[in-house]
Amino acid sequence: MIGRKLFVTVLAVIASLALGCASARRPQFQLDWQVSQGPGGPSVKGHVMNASLLPARDLRLLIEGLDGPGTVQTTTLGVLPIIIPSRSSVPFDIPVPGTAASYRVSVLSFTWVLPPASPGRSR
Repeated sequence: MIGRKLFVTVLAVIASLALGCASARRPQFQLDWQVSQGPGGPSVKGHVMNASLLPARDLRLLIEGLDGPGTVQTTTLGVLPIIIPSRSSVPFDIPVPGTAASYRVSVLSFTWVLPPASPGRSR
């Protein structure tokens, strides 16, 4: 039983390392967004696509308001407290303070949703 648990643990570590290497080769998330002016002020609206083979949750988006030369003037943190299925996209709409010449949006952090370990079999 301990040998099987050790095998599953080692397999999970190898898989996470492989995913880490894969993320260095291609982006895990793709962002499509635009600035929208609403009655409550400006917001950044768009979609985030999870291009990976695993679901992800709790994405934190960093939205930076830039001036004309590209210097960061404002910083907004948007949290998407949902699970984004593998190879799927979800919408977001995050209010931003004031107006900026342009914006930069990036994924600051996220958590992979790993599949549950399969229960051991008794013989």
